[in-house]
Amino acid sequence: MELKNADYEANEGRSRVREDYVPRPRALERIPHQNFIGTVVEIVSGDHIIIVADDSFKDSSEHEYEVLLSSISCPKSDGSGVEREVYAYEAKEFVRALLIGRQVHVELEYSRKHDIENIKTYHHGSVFLVNALDGQNVSELVVAEGLATVLKRDDIEVVSNYYDALCNAESSAILNKKGMHSGVDPLVMDIKDVSDATWQEAGNASNHIFFYLYGKYNKVPAVVESVVHANNRNKIILFIQQYGETWRIAFSLYGVIWPRDEEPYAAEAFRLLRRTILQRRVEVELSTKHPIDYDGYFVGTLLLESNTHAAIPLLQAGLAKLAKIEGEYPKGAYHDELDKAQKFARTKKLKMWENYVEPSYQCTGAMEGDN
Repeated sequence: MELKNADYEANEGRSRVREDYVPRPRALERIPHQNFIGTVVEIVSGDHIIIVADDSFKDSSEHEYEVLLSSISCPKSDGSGVEREVYAYEAKEFVRALLIGRQVHVELEYSRKHDIENIKTYHHGSVFLVNALDGQNVSELVVAEGLATVLKRDDIEVVSNYYDALCNAESSAILNKKGMHSGVDPLVMDIKDVSDATWQEAGNASNHIFFYLYGKYNKVPAVVESVVHANNRNKIILFIQQYGETWRIAFSLYGVIWPRDEEPYAAEAFRLLRRTILQRRVEVELSTKHPIDYDGYFVGTLLLESNTHAAIPLLQAGLAKLAKIEGEYPKGAYHDELDKAQKFARTKKLKMWENYVEPSYQCTGAMEGDN
């Protein structure tokens, strides 16, 4: 690596015998010394991560980065939810469980235009866990599990600064027959997809997923697979493994509304919702009054791992409001927390509450005892 770095610097500096060096045309730019701390908000694949830079990173006009892990390649899916390459799901799930919502240190190494017309630019770099004692390199961890291969490249501009460590991790994975090197394909999951089901189809599936006892539904663990906009609604897709079966369902939060379509703050609300719940592990509790709506969406409460209602960040930011159901606000175990979050935004007149006017109450008639 030291020799490759020296060779690159000599070429770029046109030193001595390299004074006539002419670089070949390429859609690649080296990024010198650009590091930052950020939070992982989405895992596209095992080697493709979306990170929001902390506010302390002032050297860039960008805030959200798509980072491809340098010098490794993970199996990919076709983007439709059907995994085409063996170990694509395992690689993505390993990185999701490791990184989603966590703070990381990013070392950007180079950028490359990837599509045919060279329009979209991706950043390549190395990602490290901030809170790990030894600052673990995520690329090494993925390769060591046999869930990625190291690219055999000689060009310094596309080689990670930690290339030797990656090669060592790959040798260990091959020796120990981990993952893709085991010679054994993972089991193919039989996913029962009711994310586009009718009300009746969703109702039939509900009997296999949620258990109703003593007047309420049991809480079910899930992972938020995606948050999309469909049919003038925000659609939360949940991935659930329950009672030996795997399900994909559509879900909607009960008793909470936020701006949609062309309404003010709609884009901001959608972005905050995604960043709050996307790919997070949650607990699902169905509403006892309206467990499934007319669109076939399951309806209820989502609890984050901190046991926080998923709607609280939106309510606190003034990007959501509590909705009246049948003339009154829904009551339940989380009503006080939701109401407190809404009152905070209303008092501060944030976003949806910016034009809110506190109602005035006038006393009519004399109070008892006034003469």
